[in-house]
Amino acid sequence: MGRKCINMNKVIIFGSSRSFGDTRKVVDEILGHSGIELFDLNKFNISPFDYEHLNRNDDFIPLIEKLVAYDIWIIATPVYWYATSVQHKIFFDRFSDLLSLRKDLGRKLRGKKLFVIASFDTSYPRGFEDTFEQICKYLGMEYLGSSFIYSGTENAEFLQKNIAYVEKAKLKLGIIS
Repeated sequence: MGRKCINMNKVIIFGSSRSFGDTRKVVDEILGHSGIELFDLNKFNISPFDYEHLNRNDDFIPLIEKLVAYDIWIIATPVYWYATSVQHKIFFDRFSDLLSLRKDLGRKLRGKKLFVIASFDTSYPRGFEDTFEQICKYLGMEYLGSSFIYSGTENAEFLQKNIAYVEKAKLKLGIIS
């Protein structure tokens, strides 16, 4: 499957409390100088979902209008309390707008591919992928899987597994070292 992705255009949707912390180091290690565009969710004003759509003039819809041009979406997030970052939680919650306000954009997600790069420090996040699998299934996207990269320094077992997870991500995304 990694070969199919080589010629597809990819984008990184990055969300972390620190734009240049451990998760960014992981992304840089995997993607190197691949030239894949990165959108840092910290740079956008994206409000939480609002049933009355009072937030319709924030940056969410303009961001999605840019992202739909890409075939493969790479979600890059730290694992906070066994879940994705708050930046990604708000981002995905706002997909509800694509089911009501901007159905035209929501339909453009069908057939897109999604891969997750997640960094963690204290424990491997069991069940973390379930959310992404379900989002993809609901929206007609293809879930490519994930790579969990240990960002700590004290667990030798996790550090050894990092090599395999970095290579898995490169293979799945068609990144040539």
